[in-house]
Amino acid sequence: MVIIGMKVSFLIYHSYSLKNKRSVIKSIIKKTQNKFNVSISEVEAYDTINQGVLGIAVVSNNRIVCQQTLDQVIQEIEDNGEVEIHSIEREEL
Repeated sequence: MVIIGMKVSFLIYHSYSLKNKRSVIKSIIKKTQNKFNVSISEVEAYDTINQGVLGIAVVSNNRIVCQQTLDQVIQEIEDNGEVEIHSIEREEL
């Protein structure tokens, strides 16, 4: 069994309130969960208006499948158009 997690930090464009930030983050979380079946949650920067930090984890029997899934998740977040990723930290168990 392979577990790979990552922490993705990003800037949110055109976010002028916490309400707007939460709607962007919830949209990303819902789309990502539905498309890739990963565990995902906001983990830091709760009260920072234009920054988001998501924790994402994948479990599989194959390391390559986990890595490919996380790469696809990152691509999906980047393709969102409302955010710009500025750091990614990966950890494998």
